[in-house]
Amino acid sequence: MCGRHAKLKIYLCDLVYDTIMTNYVVPLNVAYIGACVKEKYPGQTDIKIFKYPKQLEEALRNSPPDILGLSHYSWNARLDVLFLKMAKRLSPDMVTVMGGPHIRTDADGIKSYLTTNPDLDYYIPYEGEEPFSEIVGEILGGRTTEKPPRGCVRIVDGELVFEPVLFNKKSKIIDLPSPYLSGLLDPFLADSKMIPLLETNRGCPFGCVYCTWGIAALSKVRQRNIDVVYEEIDYVAEKSAGQVNWIFCDANFGILPRDLDIARKIRKVIDKRGYPVNVTLWHSKNTSKRNVEIVKVIGAKAGSIAIQSTDPVVLENCGRGNIKIDELRKHIAYYKGNNLEVTTDILIGLPGEDAESHLRTLNEAFDIGFDQIYPYNIRMLPGSKYETQEYRQKYGVKAKYRPIFGAYGTYDGEIVLEVEESVRATNSMMEEQLDGFKVLHWLIYFCWNAGVFKPILRYAQKYELNPATILHTVSSSKNCLLRELFNDMRSRSMSEWFQSPDEMLGFYQMKGNYEKLVNSFVKLNQLYIAIVYQEPEIVQNLQDAITEVIGAELKAKGLYDEAIMELVVDFSSKLVCKDFLQKEFCLRSKYPGKLCSVVFNDAELLNKETVEAEFSFPKEFVTFCEFHLKPNGKKDISLSNLTRFLEIGGMDMLTNRVQVVSN
Repeated sequence: MCGRHAKLKIYLCDLVYDTIMTNYVVPLNVAYIGACVKEKYPGQTDIKIFKYPKQLEEALRNSPPDILGLSHYSWNARLDVLFLKMAKRLSPDMVTVMGGPHIRTDADGIKSYLTTNPDLDYYIPYEGEEPFSEIVGEILGGRTTEKPPRGCVRIVDGELVFEPVLFNKKSKIIDLPSPYLSGLLDPFLADSKMIPLLETNRGCPFGCVYCTWGIAALSKVRQRNIDVVYEEIDYVAEKSAGQVNWIFCDANFGILPRDLDIARKIRKVIDKRGYPVNVTLWHSKNTSKRNVEIVKVIGAKAGSIAIQSTDPVVLENCGRGNIKIDELRKHIAYYKGNNLEVTTDILIGLPGEDAESHLRTLNEAFDIGFDQIYPYNIRMLPGSKYETQEYRQKYGVKAKYRPIFGAYGTYDGEIVLEVEESVRATNSMMEEQLDGFKVLHWLIYFCWNAGVFKPILRYAQKYELNPATILHTVSSSKNCLLRELFNDMRSRSMSEWFQSPDEMLGFYQMKGNYEKLVNSFVKLNQLYIAIVYQEPEIVQNLQDAITEVIGAELKAKGLYDEAIMELVVDFSSKLVCKDFLQKEFCLRSKYPGKLCSVVFNDAELLNKETVEAEFSFPKEFVTFCEFHLKPNGKKDISLSNLTRFLEIGGMDMLTNRVQVVSN
């Protein structure tokens, strides 16, 4: 512990694995704590913030702190434990504190975690600024009482001691010092790999059972001082490395009228500096008009409405019964009326969902009019209702385990990796049924979201043929190449799951398997797109299978027009990028207005006799592709490099650019 006249040394850590570069964000969370401590105890502490594990490892060896604070999430949970053990081994008197949402928040859950991890002195389950500052104050004051400060959890004489801070009874105004304006985050803003985070409010009034954002203790929406928010936006713009991506980490941006003013502030920064280019927001669920205005002001091309399911019983089971599908249809119509695309998320394995209702949700997502549809597995998050024993038993949840992509490395001489626990079956959906959707989900991702066959599928929609139904039929194709691809996809999808964390960890901690994990473990959606890209015949067979299903349905309705179908296929063929290393080009072709009105989703083109479309592969596409697929002038379109290329932005190059040429 620090000497009487020395500053108290504090390390605050929001760790991320650095074995494989993924999306890194500035450590805003722990910086809030650091700013609070600095303000409350001026000149009495020496605070250092860490993001990269190797840097923390070196610092612990060379200059161990008096207090080690660690943020605790699914993507760094086991890494935290490794550093707790290392810290206590090197400095047994060091005070260790952990905080974050990745813990069961009932008394038994918290006690179990602390008992299992004896190197941890305190856990802070909710907001950490006040409780952590109180720990610091006790140490600075020389107080050694074992009773933890309010908001901190500790085991004392074998018993759990915890007096919670009642955040829902606090003022709606958050009165905390700014982590940005304190200067604590300057080194991270200067790191071009770090995405800036901004927070304008806290709390979520929606109690979704699979999420920890809206848990009862944090359901009240509280807002930060608007002038401070404006100052932070200017500060980040000035001090950053010009990062093109910014993220607002509010649970429901747009829930407050002032959020539109914040969007206008962001717009001023974009106009002045040229960045950020992409601003990620989680939109409020029930404020569609304001959400649209925010999207338009910022200049985004799309809005987002996460429906998760369209089944009313499933939504009620999820805690989303207050989100009505009919209202969402109105919200989407408002977006469309303002020429904005709309994306959505859909979860599989929800409480009470069966295979039929999940397929119906996919169909209805297309019928509602979503331009991009992203189905996801449900990750079991400690602290959420769905992860509790009560909900597991009620809905017969069976989970399995796999590594989290990019969350593995070797630190302090040990291999450490994170474990994803996801729903693999429920009492209403068997695992074979759940996994049976893998191919359909991939087809939606590739053919619709990536835009590869969207023109053909949009044409089918014109005649009330649902893309989900078409792609579901294609997923059972008897075509040899497609059947082989889909069977391999199903097999590989099943094989990446383990029955228990111990089984998974034991497997990957063997040297050969760990090396394969680091070098070969990839996201399957991108992997199979890379596989298809290497086999142009598969792409052609897939296009043929889609057009065959559509053609058969249209013939049955007496609506088949061979000439128009040939033009749709021609348009689609020009749209698909067949060579990522092609040169910059631009070509124009004319199509009937009634066709272009469908493929461009623009009713104004319907009455034009012909419309000229311009297809291009612009210079910025060429530069990006050559940088990643032709490093040092040497072509590398190996499966591993192609997959990585797709993961870091190459998905946008799967299709050439297309636009209507103005008359």
